[in-house]
Amino acid sequence: MARSVRYLDHGVIGVGVALGLPEIYRVELQLGLFDHVTLGATAHWLPGQVRPNWSPKAAVAFWRGRLLEVGAFYQQVLYPPTRDDGDPMTIEFQRKAQYLMASVSLSQAWLTGGFDIGWARGREAQALLTGEDLQNGTAFVVRDRLGGGLHLRFGTRRVGVTMQGWYPYLAAELVLDVRFGAFEMRRRGGWREL
Repeated sequence: MARSVRYLDHGVIGVGVALGLPEIYRVELQLGLFDHVTLGATAHWLPGQVRPNWSPKAAVAFWRGRLLEVGAFYQQVLYPPTRDDGDPMTIEFQRKAQYLMASVSLSQAWLTGGFDIGWARGREAQALLTGEDLQNGTAFVVRDRLGGGLHLRFGTRRVGVTMQGWYPYLAAELVLDVRFGAFEMRRRGGWREL
């Protein structure tokens, strides 16, 4: 199996810490099942927040080989709320984006890279606010768009660093992940093993 960016082997627990934009940082916990399903949760810390926001995370691999992986994943990205500029025609709202993307990765030794393409749903500020919008507090619309992204991971089966970014709702991050074998069926190997 490849040193995957998105999918964990059966019985592997992954812990990750990400730094980037728009989040200050996030912490994630994931569990790999049957070599093809990865389930997890993410805690997002945004600028000015004391407590994190939580979101689910999931990935399904359709094909996993030594050099190529094809699958899909779901992930949310949280953005800081819009700023209050003192204008009564501006309403604050929490921005967020949801990505449901197909992912293709190529792997060679310690390096895995690829691209993501799929569906992005996000909250966007309304261009023209009416009196009714102001009264109801409706400052955003939810739009579906074509999304895309790139990812690159350097590391072994157990520890790695991932750089990833998505568009049209811009997000970029650097993730340090450590993976532990809880009840995996495969030979455990060492930390330096590919």
